[in-house]
Amino acid sequence: MRIAPSRVIASSITAAVLIGILVGFQIPAARLTTPKPAAAQAKAEAAVPHPPAAAGHAGGAAMKADPVMLRGQQVFTQYCATCHGPEGKGDGISGQSLPIKPQNLTEGRQLNPLPDRFLFDVIAHGGQTVGLSPLMPGFKPYLSDFQIKDVIVYIRSLAQPPFDPRAVLPIPAKREGPVQPIFFSHVIHTGSMQIACQYCHANARRSSAAGIPSVERCMGCHKIVSAEGNPEVQKLHRYWERKEPIPWVRVFKVPEYAQFTHKPHVQAGMQCQTCHGRIETMEQVAAQSGQNTVNDLMNLTGMNVPPTKLTMGWCVECHRSVNASGVQAVQNVATLPVPSVHVVPGSETKQRNAPLECVACHH
Repeated sequence: MRIAPSRVIASSITAAVLIGILVGFQIPAARLTTPKPAAAQAKAEAAVPHPPAAAGHAGGAAMKADPVMLRGQQVFTQYCATCHGPEGKGDGISGQSLPIKPQNLTEGRQLNPLPDRFLFDVIAHGGQTVGLSPLMPGFKPYLSDFQIKDVIVYIRSLAQPPFDPRAVLPIPAKREGPVQPIFFSHVIHTGSMQIACQYCHANARRSSAAGIPSVERCMGCHKIVSAEGNPEVQKLHRYWERKEPIPWVRVFKVPEYAQFTHKPHVQAGMQCQTCHGRIETMEQVAAQSGQNTVNDLMNLTGMNVPPTKLTMGWCVECHRSVNASGVQAVQNVATLPVPSVHVVPGSETKQRNAPLECVACHH
């Protein structure tokens, strides 16, 4: 039996149309079911706005209403609660045997001054990146940037007193200044722990030089605090055992022909930050002071530019200002989280008698 060519052609066309329809339906279905590539998924997540950190524990209802907070809690429960505890109080079962107790994340006085970027570095790369213990591991291989940011939002909600973004320390993104033999972070000790400047630099109020704390003074805390589990503290212990001073690299220095005494300045209520900068925000202390050729040339051309710190012009202008309007003319104690020098109430506006004679400093 022979089939007419016209019928064969019609059948072929019909089959081609049916196949095309089936394939056309499958392609959109595949697009809907195929998972997004990692880059595309990350881009999609980046488009989702992250709300600012909460200002205090939000409670169950607010947690459900905030998807970022809920995601952060889920990640915290899976990765963090074993050491930091289900409520973030540092009492997790896996942290009980560690030589350094996990951080109590509800202690807002210590965590609130630290910016999100600082906490991100600790969670992503481990505690050793900021001078803390490597017992706090880095989670970057296991958590994405978005998951870490979600965790930080959740941690902020645990803080008591509540987190206030206005009180965050302006920590520089880049560390400057010389590398020291021990990674001593003023951000941790002065900014977060809020240890007073004069606890370590005790000579500032009683002599010409502020002084560098002795190994004995450092060991006064670190015989117990982080005595094990932190390589930087172990370096301190080795200096102590060898009875050697720590060879700190000097940062601040005035010329030999200028005599500067800390004692009268501290007694007048001058804050350490007025001359040395916001030391509590420095992971690595740096100084932008002393003679500056560019500044000198600008002054020679008649441009009225302020002198750099720790130069004669800067010191003379400071003395003139406090003589006219008191120490409030050169510093604002209210901007400091913890004043480094006690100021008697009402004395900020008292006119001073700071010397302007050459022999006061050059003798």
